[in-house]
Amino acid sequence: MIKLSQSIEKLLKKTKYIPLFMGNLENKWEKMVGEKIATATKIIKIEQETIYIKCKNPTWKNELQYQKKEILKKINKTTTKIKKIIFI
Repeated sequence: MIKLSQSIEKLLKKTKYIPLFMGNLENKWEKMVGEKIATATKIIKIEQETIYIKCKNPTWKNELQYQKKEILKKINKTTTKIKKIIFI
């Protein structure tokens, strides 16, 4: 028997319905990037395989630029729809 949570997870990986997809990422954001980064950032939007992340201040934005590839890998463990990150 398949758990409902697993079925929903599979659906969200395949879905093109952005609000559901974005909500799923927001719910897992802290687990993906850690508590410190999660409190300093917020997912703003997802558009054409790009995720836009608002940073608390320019210092965080600069630091996260160095971690961009690692964060993208963590995001893509959940989905393969994100190809690019833009920090705002």
